[in-house]
Amino acid sequence: MSFGFGVDTLGGLSEKLKQLVNETQEHYESLIDANQLFKKGKVNEKEFFSKIAEYMIASSALSFLSVKVILELKTAIDKGSSIKHPTGGGFPQPSGGELGISGFIGGNPAKDSAQYVMPEPQTEPTFKPVDFPLKYKNDEDTNVNANTKNCMNCNAVISSRAKFCSKCGNAQ
Repeated sequence: MSFGFGVDTLGGLSEKLKQLVNETQEHYESLIDANQLFKKGKVNEKEFFSKIAEYMIASSALSFLSVKVILELKTAIDKGSSIKHPTGGGFPQPSGGELGISGFIGGNPAKDSAQYVMPEPQTEPTFKPVDFPLKYKNDEDTNVNANTKNCMNCNAVISSRAKFCSKCGNAQ
């Protein structure tokens, strides 16, 4: 898929978009197959994550080209001219002049993904039970003074005439 300046038209871009949709679909199907094999233990983590990376890169390339086609359509509509646009829109191109996956990562996706190392498994968090003392309205320490009362929500001491708690803000 060459992507040179000065020769692309909107028709050419839309053809490339169709090709990239098919390529992305192939990567998606490959990812689904790898997922099934990974669940059965027939594919290791490195190969599985390589398939994920290939699909993500293909999806990114597809998104990039989709936006480019939309902007080219807008430019053509704004100009009121023909659909052909000789400049290709002036977007920066991926390395190597390629719009497919190899244009974004510069080579073989399976080989390039070999440089990534999987993180070590983490231990599961442990939760310890905590007891919170609950105070009820009938407790002796609820009303220290006749001019105060306790908040119905947070049990803070507030004025007996207060309509809202000064600590938590809830209505009384």
